[in-house]
Amino acid sequence: MIGYLRDYANAITALSFLFAVIGLFLALDCRVELGSAAMLWTWFLDHWDGHVARKTSHLRRPGVAEFGKSLDGFADLIDGVVFPATVIMLIGQGTALSLVASIILILAGAVRLSYFENVGLTADARFTGVPVSYDTPLLAILLLARPQFADEIFPTVLAIVFMILASLHVTTAIRVPAIRGIAVPIATGFALAGSIVLVMISQSVVQR
Repeated sequence: MIGYLRDYANAITALSFLFAVIGLFLALDCRVELGSAAMLWTWFLDHWDGHVARKTSHLRRPGVAEFGKSLDGFADLIDGVVFPATVIMLIGQGTALSLVASIILILAGAVRLSYFENVGLTADARFTGVPVSYDTPLLAILLLARPQFADEIFPTVLAIVFMILASLHVTTAIRVPAIRGIAVPIATGFALAGSIVLVMISQSVVQR
């Protein structure tokens, strides 16, 4: 089984799990901004593994692509569903709204990923509904904007935004283009810049 990770694309996916675990560890240690910075690396690596898989498809052994697709789905579950739900509950400090928002997000995310596992992209390479991979960058943007909200308001804003996003995960009325080609390095640039700013914000909070 480990031999499947010798594939370039699958190795990148495996690397993304490292940052996912680091992100969860930091968030659970009450360093949410640092955790989100690490999770952004999981997010952009998720796009690179697909890019590399397409470029090396002629070199992949039978069964490697199928293995990689399942492995990638688990990465999506962690960084696009479990991590945001965890942050919602941590920032919400156990409120009923944070619990409800997390339940809705996890259920919608599981449905979304199961649907994609069986149906895949449309004929024109679009997702049906908003993919869960959008959750991590949205969470990062909200955390970057957090200083603009009163401390007592931000948990509610966070929960409501993700409940709305959860509904968009399972809608069939939206078609979202896959991040491919030039969009991959653009997403990488955003992730790197966002992670740096989140680290800076985290350090400023500690210094206070």
